[in-house]
Amino acid sequence: MDKTIHECYTSYITLRNEMGRWLKQSMLLDPPGPNDGGEDEANYALAWFPHYLITGDAAVLKHFDMLRAALLGWVKRDCFHGYEPKAEAHHGTEPFLLFLPRYIGLMPEDAEAIHLLTDAAEHIGNWVPEIPPWYDYDRDRFIGYNIGSRDVTNDEKDRYELAEHFRFIHIALAAYRVTGEEHYLTWALRYGTKRAERLIEAPDPMPLLWTLDGEGLDEAAIDAKNLHRLVASSHHIPGDPLAGIEVLLASGAIYALGDLYLLSGEAVFKTAAKRIVAPLVTSLSDPYNDPAAAALSYYRWTFGDTCFDAAIRSELADLPDASPALLALVFPQENRRREPGVGKRADMAYWGEWSDDGSVKPIREPSTATLTLAYQVTGEMTYAMRALRSAGTRLGMARRVLRGGREHADMGGAVCSVAAGHGRNWGQG
Repeated sequence: MDKTIHECYTSYITLRNEMGRWLKQSMLLDPPGPNDGGEDEANYALAWFPHYLITGDAAVLKHFDMLRAALLGWVKRDCFHGYEPKAEAHHGTEPFLLFLPRYIGLMPEDAEAIHLLTDAAEHIGNWVPEIPPWYDYDRDRFIGYNIGSRDVTNDEKDRYELAEHFRFIHIALAAYRVTGEEHYLTWALRYGTKRAERLIEAPDPMPLLWTLDGEGLDEAAIDAKNLHRLVASSHHIPGDPLAGIEVLLASGAIYALGDLYLLSGEAVFKTAAKRIVAPLVTSLSDPYNDPAAAALSYYRWTFGDTCFDAAIRSELADLPDASPALLALVFPQENRRREPGVGKRADMAYWGEWSDDGSVKPIREPSTATLTLAYQVTGEMTYAMRALRSAGTRLGMARRVLRGGREHADMGGAVCSVAAGHGRNWGQG
């Protein structure tokens, strides 16, 4: 045990040092992206939030302040009333979704940052008279995919309810935490309850999206109606039974349900979250299942439910007993999805087991999120050590050969993609 604890500490120090080195490297080498502070640019920095909470490194706050200033400049230049004039539910939400609320959590007195958040959030429930309405209170649904502060035109092919609409719950709850204004919470509970009910009532496998009349659409319906753009089909493979769960994870649905449960205590949010995580237990042998294992971990401690622990332990029995001696970082020539399941992206990095003859075997080492979950369920320190060692090794390799990713935080082949996951992983790397 003493040796394992020492190895765990050594691996932690390695990972901590790699995070600090990446920060210095990025501040020197990663200029503003093509949107000059806007879109998802600041989200490339998500991994430095826990790094700051652990280290207190003042350089993190310095970098965050620069990213916040760049975001503010983009909003002033390109937005109307705090939001893009023409946008859709996926990309339009990104500037206000992940980096900004976390930044305000660290800097709660930053009035400009708070205004950035609330100026965007106040459109969600039609609270600004001069902005076209986004939300249909009669149906308790958004009007469609296209939602901007000036243009809300939705043709028939865009009038659907998507997993991305969960993102507005995140933004509304962030605004509630900052301002204490009850209308944000009231709306989030109202819409969140309707979404939770639809998830509970949904068939299996989970639909990829819903009509505005509440009908869930499966893969065959998506193909028939040519709605692939609305469900990120380029990041799925045909016939994947987890595709409907994947789109929910990619918009943080389980974390929205958890927040609503903690605020209200209503069982409907727990039941809906359970529908999301139940099919993920069997994914633990998938080396790229980071958002699945993270969702299971979150479900256990947020909802206080360990009902999946026996099944998780059974899955852990099939994992390799030891990590590979050497890793390889691999990029196929073609950008396309190859495997079913969650945590995948067409342009993602692959990991392999390196041999000195130049050959690479497909990796079997579990994701760091799975190893972390294994430690939480079993209490076995070896899992924690392997998670920390794997994270430090992978980040060091990525930092050595990849660009930072500030220009497109969602991409699958950057340092940020390794540190905090790509755009389908909701901050899990």
